[in-house]
Amino acid sequence: MLKRLLPRQESFFQLFQRAADKLLLVATEFSNLLQHLDNQQYYVDLIAKHEEEADEIAHTNFELLHRTFITPFDRHDIHQLTSSLDDIIDLINRIAQRFPFYQLQSVPEEMIKLSQLSMEAANHLTQAIYCLPSLKNSAVIFKHCNAINHVESKAHQEVLAGEKKLFMEEQDFKQFFKLKEIYAHTKLVINRCQDVANMVKGIMLEYS
Repeated sequence: MLKRLLPRQESFFQLFQRAADKLLLVATEFSNLLQHLDNQQYYVDLIAKHEEEADEIAHTNFELLHRTFITPFDRHDIHQLTSSLDDIIDLINRIAQRFPFYQLQSVPEEMIKLSQLSMEAANHLTQAIYCLPSLKNSAVIFKHCNAINHVESKAHQEVLAGEKKLFMEEQDFKQFFKLKEIYAHTKLVINRCQDVANMVKGIMLEYS
């Protein structure tokens, strides 16, 4: 009864939106990195800077959760959503950090397409998170979340095509393992976006 009489803390939604914006920005800069390897250190440093700022957003959200009695939805869900968004950004940063010491001068076209798909998944997830404050937006949220499933299917095909080309054409074993690792981790970014989308759908289903 007491919880119904106290106001909800709406700042959580603003922090979720800021985190989602950072995710989309980092995914975009990662795609730019793959298309501008001649200037890769610039994008690596930029992604690292955004990752640090995303960590601050997550820290602020955790502190808010600690001191807030009434939350807009389940405390565990808030913690999971905050952690998961930050983890995806961390993952992209870790992939980017590999480029300077891998010294890649070029990457396959399939890998560039995969990075663009990760950006597309991040965009759909961001749109869904921006709709979270209102249950009236459930249809739009489900639309964006389901779109990520289609992105994941496309990404799976790009990885298959890219890895097949690697097996058939790449003679340098070091180069082979470098590229195969980047394929796997970039695909994982999309899978993690899909996981968070399912989390968002679960929140909407629980409270609608």
